[in-house]
Amino acid sequence: MRQLALSIFLIPALAIGQAQYDARILGYEGLGQVCQGAVQPRLKIMNQGTAAMTSCVVETWKNGLIDNSFNWELAVGAVQDEVRQPTFPSVEVSDGDVLEFHIVSVNAVADEVSDGNELSVTITDDATELGTSTVMLDLGSGPMCGPITWSMNDASGASIQTGDVAAGATAQVWVTLATNACYEFRVRLAEGGAIGDCLVGIHCEGELVHEVTELTDWEARVGLHTGTSMGAKEEDPLRPVAYPVPARDQLHLVGLRTNGTLRSSIMDATGRALRVGTTTANGDRMTIDTRGLAPGHYLLRLQTPDLTLPPIAFVVE
Repeated sequence: MRQLALSIFLIPALAIGQAQYDARILGYEGLGQVCQGAVQPRLKIMNQGTAAMTSCVVETWKNGLIDNSFNWELAVGAVQDEVRQPTFPSVEVSDGDVLEFHIVSVNAVADEVSDGNELSVTITDDATELGTSTVMLDLGSGPMCGPITWSMNDASGASIQTGDVAAGATAQVWVTLATNACYEFRVRLAEGGAIGDCLVGIHCEGELVHEVTELTDWEARVGLHTGTSMGAKEEDPLRPVAYPVPARDQLHLVGLRTNGTLRSSIMDATGRALRVGTTTANGDRMTIDTRGLAPGHYLLRLQTPDLTLPPIAFVVE
């Protein structure tokens, strides 16, 4: 009889222990670097309550003072254990500012479990300046590193391109970004992977501009910023624009500002030259034959007798 009474007592106690309205911050997915004087926070939030989460109030604090309170309303409620990534109002920041995020309520009810309700992030101003809007990612890992996953994220923290590399493998990927914009390249160790001799390089105009040699806390983030004029150098007056994107049978170039014959080389994603020849510029225009190229990413190099232009990335469909 005493055992039965104890069981009856425990049943409601266990039911009470499961919160109905409870959210938890799992991580910060926004940019960690200053972007034109501000950042737009993006959080990874999980609904831990039994009730579907249709709204969640989150306060953003900067350096110990409240900056804003945002009522995140979900068009479709998040069920228990579902994870979402809401984007919050931008916050003016400078190097070293500390942002704190506090969950206040779920569905207009005070969050019932305090664990996981707060997160602190330090913002830096160490983004790598790029001389062009096209970067080449040289992704490599030794036998004791990987597998790894990577992503290129825009100013809101949303992924615009992702990929993965198996342990001991290498890959080269070209990514075309917008001009005068902020991005963050992220590389993470995949679940069950090992940290060892990881090596990831970010190249711009044929030069290594940033290198990741270790994954502290299983992840590395690199802030990137593209210039307003695609970073044209003073000694390099030629900066053609390629279209259409993607190309099919022909790739057109405008803005060459030169006449005569140029040497052209089309390379694949591994840097292997597929076609080498000469072509003629008519004023500021030129057409490259892309027939026969398999769908994918390519680089075009053009040379005049006095100058080698930065590589031009293009895509064939």
